[in-house]
Amino acid sequence: MTKAITLEELKAKFHDGMTIMVGGFLANATPERIVDAILESGVKDITLISNDTSYLDRGCGKLIVSRQVTKLVASHIGTNKVTGERMNSGDLEIEFSPQGTLAERIRAAGAGLGGVLTATGIGTDVEKGKEKIVVDGKE
Repeated sequence: MTKAITLEELKAKFHDGMTIMVGGFLANATPERIVDAILESGVKDITLISNDTSYLDRGCGKLIVSRQVTKLVASHIGTNKVTGERMNSGDLEIEFSPQGTLAERIRAAGAGLGGVLTATGIGTDVEKGKEKIVVDGKE
C-alpha cells in the first residue's frame, strides 16, 4: 500500500479552520507546491505552525500575505513585513515560541505527550498567558 497521494487528493483534505505545520527555514526546504495548493484552495482561518513566516513571495509567507492564516505559532517573523503589520493591527494572532521550545513542543505532540516543561521565557513577555509550574522550588 502506498502512502503517497496526488496533489489533487491532498487539496481535497484542506478545510477552513484547519491547523497546518510547515517545515523549512526562511523558505529553504519549504514544500512550495503544497503551500501553493493551499493558496489555490482558498481555505481560510488557518492556524499555522512554522519556524518563521519567510518572505512575502516565498514559503508560508504567501499564506500570511493572502490572509488565509488567522493564528500563527512561530519563533521568528522579522523577514516578512506583512506578518508584523497584521500582528500590530490585531488582524493576526501570534503565539511566539522560542525556536528550541517550538521544536520540543512539536516533538512532544508527535509523541502524544500533553506538554513539556521549560524555563525558557520565565520573566519575559513569552510567559504571558502560560501556566507556570514549580518543580523542586524552581519555576
